[in-house]
Amino acid sequence: MSNKSDKLTLIVEFSDGLDTLIKDELLKKVDGRQQATLTLASEHSGRPTSIRDLVEYIRDNCIKRNPELFYMENGVRPGILVLINDVDWELTDDGVDKYDQKLENNDNVIFISTLHGG
Repeated sequence: MSNKSDKLTLIVEFSDGLDTLIKDELLKKVDGRQQATLTLASEHSGRPTSIRDLVEYIRDNCIKRNPELFYMENGVRPGILVLINDVDWELTDDGVDKYDQKLENNDNVIFISTLHGG
């Protein structure tokens, strides 16, 4: 049974340079990838925690510099792919806004930058 004090533990990976934006103390290298284990409340404003809540949490609590390289205009910056449990969030066809997708305990969320200098 769930209650409002429950927490979600999420494994969040930052790839292709995004890890350089995240506070070092939050990251650990697992199988060559930079991961952070983040704990969020299971509900926000009376609704289940969503990817929007995670993105805002990262923006407010995990970014050490240049937040505009991760977040802009109420969401992740264009050019950042988001995978939830290895599925591109753009491919879900459940009629829910991609930012409103509900997160579950132990979900794996990957942020991959496709923006590279050169």
